[in-house]
Order: sequence, then structure tokens, then C-alpha cells
Amino acid sequence: MKEQKIVSVLYELHRITGFRMSLHDVDFREIAAYPAERLPLCAEIHKLDGEFEKCRAGDEAAFLLAKKTQKTVIYKCRYGLTEVASPLYNFGILTGYLMMGQIIDGEGSVQEVKDKLSQLLKDTPRLSGLIDGLAVVKDGLLDSYVHIMTICAQYLTLSNAISGSKPTVAEAAKRYIHENIEKRLSIRDICAEVGCSKTTLISAFKKEFGITVNSAITKAKLDEAKRLLIAGKMSINEVAQATGFYDQSYFSKVFSAHCGISPSEFKRGGTA
Repeated sequence: MKEQKIVSVLYELHRITGFRMSLHDVDFREIAAYPAERLPLCAEIHKLDGEFEKCRAGDEAAFLLAKKTQKTVIYKCRYGLTEVASPLYNFGILTGYLMMGQIIDGEGSVQEVKDKLSQLLKDTPRLSGLIDGLAVVKDGLLDSYVHIMTICAQYLTLSNAISGSKPTVAEAAKRYIHENIEKRLSIRDICAEVGCSKTTLISAFKKEFGITVNSAITKAKLDEAKRLLIAGKMSINEVAQATGFYDQSYFSKVFSAHCGISPSEFKRGGTA
């Protein structure tokens, strides 16, 4: 893990948004944050019996959804505070999560938070002042902050700022696919690289990722093709070469079949 790079990104995100930013590993443990201390309101709530466990369970549910969808997830904690979780990857392998919170989304949500905390406020009056100290997002700005956070998550992913533990056979295979996207990949080649039999690889890959090895190869190649087409610096033939198809006609056939749109239409601004 490149700690200095991570803390720098968290710091810059905090400067832009004013929100606490944190990085979590695949087991949901917080491994870096800026500011390092938890928000005073949350710190006080977590002192109450069972509250920390309940908050953690809500965060873990959001992390699992981010993992399942492979997308940034916006959610509200049990007390109405908005939080955001974005998955991080290293060569296609999940390595952690970037989290933004705890936020009051819009002036109208301040009373919602107070209502949800009403019983705790009655028992612990000092919490009221801590609510007033929370960051409130102006109406319509949350999506912009989430977009910036997602871009930073992608930066941490592409720069391999956080690395996972020793990969399983399936993870090693997936990483090899992503690192060799320009090649004509075969299951035989992958087995030779990760040191296992074809039967072991197929079984492990299906169990861990829920798709076949060939499907993963195709998806990885098409995802990279989309990125290159959007960048607009390569011709369709060059994109085909760069993603290991080698033949523009075959590339167009596969792209159209899986994406429902031709590469040329996608490059012109279509959607897939």
C-alpha cells in the first residue's frame, strides 16, 4: 500500500468537500482516513451500547452492494446521514473501498437527522450541538462530489495504490487477463501462467466470480475497448489490435453482439 499517495488523495478530497474520507480493506477495516479522527457526533454515538456494531453493519451492507454492482453506492445510515462507498480494484481484483461521509444531504435533511436521533438527543443532550457541526451539502451538489470521489477511486485503482493479499488461483488468472489484454488469451495460456490444471481454473473461476473464464476475457477486452474508443485517439482497427482481436471485422462482430451497438456508433457518442 502506498500510504503517502493514499493519504494525499484523502486529504485533497477532504479539502474539496469538507467531508471525512476513509479507505477500507476488503474485510471492511478502516486502514487510512482524513481527518484521522471520527466525526464528534459519530464518536459520541459509538460510545452508546451497541451503536458502533449497528453502524458498522450498515456500512458493510453498502460495501457488499458496491462489490456486487462494481459501482459507487450512495446510502443513508440509520440516523439519516448520507454516506458514499466506492470499490477499489487492482488489475480487476477487489482490494478495498473508498468511503465519504458522514453528510447531511441538503438543508431539508437536517430535521430528518434530528428526528431520527430524537431519543438519543433526549438521553444525551450534547449531541444536538454536534449535529449543527456536521457538513451540509447544498441541494444538487451531492452528485458532483460523488463524481469527484469516483474519479479518485479510479485513480487509486489505476495507480495500484492499494494491493490485496496473495491472490487465489482465480484472482491470479483475472489479473493475468487484465495485464495481457492485448494478447490472444487462451485458457491453456492462463493455466500455464498461474500453475494449475484447466479443470481447476474453470471450477475456481466460476465459483469465485460466477462467470466462465472466456466470458471474463471477452468482458475485460470489451471494457478496455470502450475506454479506448471514448478516448478517441485510436482508429477502430487500432483499438481491435490493442485489445487482442487483431481483426477489425471480428472485433466489430463481438462488440456489436455484446454491446448492442457497433464500435463506430459507440465512438460517435452512442451508449452501450
